[in-house]
Amino acid sequence: MRELKVTSVRYFETRRGLGYECKTNIKSLVIWNDGNGGGTYLVGYVDTKLLPKPYSEQQLESLIDKYENVKTI
Repeated sequence: MRELKVTSVRYFETRRGLGYECKTNIKSLVIWNDGNGGGTYLVGYVDTKLLPKPYSEQQLESLIDKYENVKTI
């Protein structure tokens, strides 16, 4: 089992807001938000033996905050 970590973040502007694409330490998985008011989610495929648990939107955003050294209250 591997711990999911963000390795890079790319931000982009859309007509409706700010979107982002985050690469992870698992090459086939990307954290994505399209910037059009939807949620943050994982895209890609990984064997459930490597990453057995699902991640919530809040957990994914927390991984991004950790990568960016954002202090949360």
